[in-house]
Amino acid sequence: MLSTLLALCKEAENIKSRLKIPSIAWNQSITQKLDSIITQAERTLEQKAHTLHQALQAEKAFSVTHNLIDKSVTPNPVISLLLMGICLFIDAGVNSSFLYNAHMVSGPFAALLVSFLISLTNVVLAVGGGYYIGRFLNYGIRSTDVDTQEIKIVRGRAKWQFKVFIAVMAFFILTVGLVRSTESLDKIGHSLSHYHELIVTPEAVFLVLLNICIAVFSFHKGKTGFSHPYGDYSTYQQSVTAAHDDLHQFYQDYVEEIEDACADVEDDAQASVSAQAKEIKEYNKKVTECHQLSRELEEATRAAENEFLAAANRIVHTHSVLEGKDISVPEGLLNHFSFNDASGIELPEFYHASSRSENNPALAKAKAAALKRLSDVLKRHA
Repeated sequence: MLSTLLALCKEAENIKSRLKIPSIAWNQSITQKLDSIITQAERTLEQKAHTLHQALQAEKAFSVTHNLIDKSVTPNPVISLLLMGICLFIDAGVNSSFLYNAHMVSGPFAALLVSFLISLTNVVLAVGGGYYIGRFLNYGIRSTDVDTQEIKIVRGRAKWQFKVFIAVMAFFILTVGLVRSTESLDKIGHSLSHYHELIVTPEAVFLVLLNICIAVFSFHKGKTGFSHPYGDYSTYQQSVTAAHDDLHQFYQDYVEEIEDACADVEDDAQASVSAQAKEIKEYNKKVTECHQLSRELEEATRAAENEFLAAANRIVHTHSVLEGKDISVPEGLLNHFSFNDASGIELPEFYHASSRSENNPALAKAKAAALKRLSDVLKRHA
């Protein structure tokens, strides 16, 4: 039985020697890969930080040149669009009721469609005027050099564009009023008699005033609701924001690249363990057999010792009776026999593959060090 146990232990050791237990502690490839990522990150983040610095310098120079006081305006375009939508449907609803009551359309749906187109035109023109013209009306008015040719050209262009815009909006709104006063979509004329008829028609006057209010509000939201109200400054704001977001986006990309590299190493180690599942199972089976046989051998040894001691006690007792003396079994009698030879055999240990590699702490330490280096790069250049 002892020779059988020794043979099983040897078989288990032979199987274990064929297993390739994954190790990351001395894996130089992951270290080199992390160093390569950090080196590339240093170059890229330095370039992105330089771009951000240039954008900040340009924004600062523009602010100083134009003497901007309030630079913190950050309008919410979603809220502005929502308000424009509310104005649009209010205007369309009022216009449709007037058109339908005047029997100028075939039905409620036609009235709503025509009114919606009128209101949409009014709102879009006013918002466009506010965004593309209104923001430049006071361009350079607080500038340190207000008479600079470039500033004068921009402000002058905005002024004549605003005059054209007022003329177009006035023509459009008066046309809407004339449509109601003449109760016709076809016979509309811009003459004194038609304007007199518009003035004496309360519904037409109300439509004109309503559309003027909607146009003024839309013009204001177009000027202030989608970007900074001072012309061109929003461009510098957006360039700073884009450069800042670009810098931190690249930083996050490198963080993910480091995490992916470490995850790949762990996955490779786990795949190696999975590929050896059959050998591991066979090895653990041999280990089980070794431990089972060792227990059986130990039980057999204890039984043999007990049987030997019982026989020795009988012999000593018989001899003591014949001699007429009290004789006891000598101490350490079992030490002269080979009952304990199996106690010196070192049994193999079971192998249980974890979900990750055995040296996961070493990889986690390398990963944490790489992320710390990357963070230091960002702080140094940001």
